[in-house]
Amino acid sequence: MKKILLTLLILAQLVVVAETKKGTAPVSQPKSAAAPKPAKTETVGKDGIKRFATLKEAAEDYAKALQEISNYGSRELLQTINPNVDKYVSEKNDADLQKKWDETNTMLIEQFEVLVYKINENGNNGEVIFLIKGYDETAMNKYLNDNYKKYAKIDKVRSQVDINIEEYIKLQYEYLTKTKKINLATSKVHFVKDSQGWKVTEEKK
Repeated sequence: MKKILLTLLILAQLVVVAETKKGTAPVSQPKSAAAPKPAKTETVGKDGIKRFATLKEAAEDYAKALQEISNYGSRELLQTINPNVDKYVSEKNDADLQKKWDETNTMLIEQFEVLVYKINENGNNGEVIFLIKGYDETAMNKYLNDNYKKYAKIDKVRSQVDINIEEYIKLQYEYLTKTKKINLATSKVHFVKDSQGWKVTEEKK
């Protein structure tokens, strides 16, 4: 799944540049209201591309858009990490189990976090390095395998493994809520300042 998500992240960068010309992006709505922040000095230039008074503001806006579009795209593409577990949880009609499973899905599918890592400003030219964070799924799978006795019973006589899905969901949920995200990749993006402010530059073809 990680390869799919990283591919979506790359495609999202292209979408961000295109959407700056419209001033909008097809992003999902936040689940809770964030604390109020100072208003950004955002304007839309004559060419339809968003500008900002400072490179820092332009970079932060780009990071937010990249994160939202990447997570929106992965949610639209993947929907769920396991349809069979979806069905099982739905049939159990257990509100707490459903909540944990829904949040587990969200944490894994919409896992990208994009941060402004470094800003280099040189006159009217700017270069920003973004840090992309997410979960170490290899480490998570190892943790689940190492602790399989908490949710799986092996019947050697019948050569069968019985899985307690509730315990599996609980173990995975606890791991995700207690584990910090790791650095997955970095991305370098160029910005330019004109008479109207700072804007992201399109890659030359």
